[in-house]
Amino acid sequence: MTQNPVGPDLPVAPDRVLILRIWHEPGVHHDQWRASVKDGARGERRYFVSIDDCIDHLYGEMSRP
Repeated sequence: MTQNPVGPDLPVAPDRVLILRIWHEPGVHHDQWRASVKDGARGERRYFVSIDDCIDHLYGEMSRP
């Protein structure tokens, strides 16, 4: 029996693997942080020019069934 770490009344989400990569890029005018998220099952990768965009994407991915 799988125990739900979120709480007993919430449904257990199916297993998903997302690989988050964050790196620093020095720039001419200012430095930037970049990010990518790879879907472990499908192999699709998305790139982001801001951490905020990446977090918005992750929130959307975790909110969908």
